[in-house]
Amino acid sequence: MKTGIIGLPQVGKTSLFRILTKAHLSGQVHSNPREAHIGVAKVPDERLDRLAALYNPKKLTHASVEYVDVGAIGQEALKESAYVGHLRNVDALAHVVRAFDDPSIPHVGPVDPLRDIKNVDFDLMVSDLGQIEKRLERLEKDLKKMRTPELEKEFDLLKRANVHLGTERPLREMEMTPEDKKRLRGFMFLSEKPILYVLNVGESTELGNDLENAITKYNLTEVASRPNASASAICGKVEAELAEMSDADAAEFLGSYGLRESGLVRLIRTTYSLLGLISFFTAGEDECRAWTIPVRTRPGEAARALHPTLRNNFSR
Repeated sequence: MKTGIIGLPQVGKTSLFRILTKAHLSGQVHSNPREAHIGVAKVPDERLDRLAALYNPKKLTHASVEYVDVGAIGQEALKESAYVGHLRNVDALAHVVRAFDDPSIPHVGPVDPLRDIKNVDFDLMVSDLGQIEKRLERLEKDLKKMRTPELEKEFDLLKRANVHLGTERPLREMEMTPEDKKRLRGFMFLSEKPILYVLNVGESTELGNDLENAITKYNLTEVASRPNASASAICGKVEAELAEMSDADAAEFLGSYGLRESGLVRLIRTTYSLLGLISFFTAGEDECRAWTIPVRTRPGEAARALHPTLRNNFSR
């Protein structure tokens, strides 16, 4: 499952990608800002770590989330087929939003996360509208030649999606049946993808409180509670320092801010949850492993992740 990291210029998006995936892109990022970079982050899970402590396995395998860094977003970028192609192929979006003050890093107007969120969401919706309008034009021509139930259903659904976007609400908030979702799947609409708003806050002596209160402080409670949306807060500067430390030093450093875990850990877990994923575990002396399955998966289907034939050992 892939999550695309998006954001306006200089919000800390690529830095976050580097920290999440432990990637080293210093020589590549500036040469081609439209190039997509892909990396994998393991999903922290104390339950798996406790199992590993009991079994002392030869191998420990965490679940993982794949992240894609696609360059700064905007209406011009969304007109480029390669850029849009990268975004269409992810399962969810992580929108990094600037919530820090730094005179050395340019920013248009005052720092306003809610405004930036609305602007980027609007750009995603405009991209989808253009795609829908083109398809509706084609469908109208096809329906004049031959009316079929499938074409009529697609036409009605896209008309409804068009009206929904006209109210300036993303497609992720539109009520759809499983059949509707299946019918739209091939379009890979950008505003239909689940989204995680990632507030990048500034460093402070009260960082623990700042991270905990960031969603409320910047008036994101409502947008984060909408369907298929969530929000999390990190301090990119602190996370960059933590990435260079040993586990013991990192724990002490976090404690100095009144934190038990980094914002990055919460972000990865929130991404995993937003994608509709959960883990189940197998444990033994050879390996302790977290297996990724969609939420509400039946036991037989979950067992199939281990081996296709195991499903037969479970009742439906």
